[in-house]
Amino acid sequence: KKKVETANEIAATVQAIVTIIAVIIGGLWTYNLFIKGRKEYPHANLEQKISHVTLSEGVNLLRIGIDVNNTGDIRMKIGRWTIRVQQILPVRCPKQGVCAGNEVNEALRVTERQSDRFSWPLIAERDSSFEHPVDIEPGEKQALEFEFVIPSEVKVARVYSHFGNEQKLREGDEGGWAASSYYDFRTPSGGEKK
Repeated sequence: KKKVETANEIAATVQAIVTIIAVIIGGLWTYNLFIKGRKEYPHANLEQKISHVTLSEGVNLLRIGIDVNNTGDIRMKIGRWTIRVQQILPVRCPKQGVCAGNEVNEALRVTERQSDRFSWPLIAERDSSFEHPVDIEPGEKQALEFEFVIPSEVKVARVYSHFGNEQKLREGDEGGWAASSYYDFRTPSGGEKK
């Protein structure tokens, strides 16, 4: 009878150890998958497709198409968005404020810069929200289009787009997805890689 009790105690101890190990492994798996891997948040890739047409001698119509690919495992919602168009060429300095041309010249002189961008002048900006947030299911893509009227004197522009992650915005975080590229109005394809 004592051997049976000892065998039962050993079996109970082994079972308790196996349960503890299983709980630890489950916790590590959950941490890696949901916390470290951030599976509870949407993941996306943005691709900008830019083109233009000449409306008149002094005006170009700039079309910015943005493909938003939901590369994550959960549905994503996009509500807030910002699109900025900045003038690169010809280099223009405002009467007051920072001049990108001066920053470029300074970057040629000093190899270690304090900033990772130049202060290109803003020519157009939209900062808004969709009336109803755009839903994109996992593995799907949504194409969004925006149009801007740009003076024909602008030869090269920088286009920046940002789309807010609605889930993070509800948590008080300004996170989201961004893309930027240069567009050359002087070439037929705009110098943009499609």
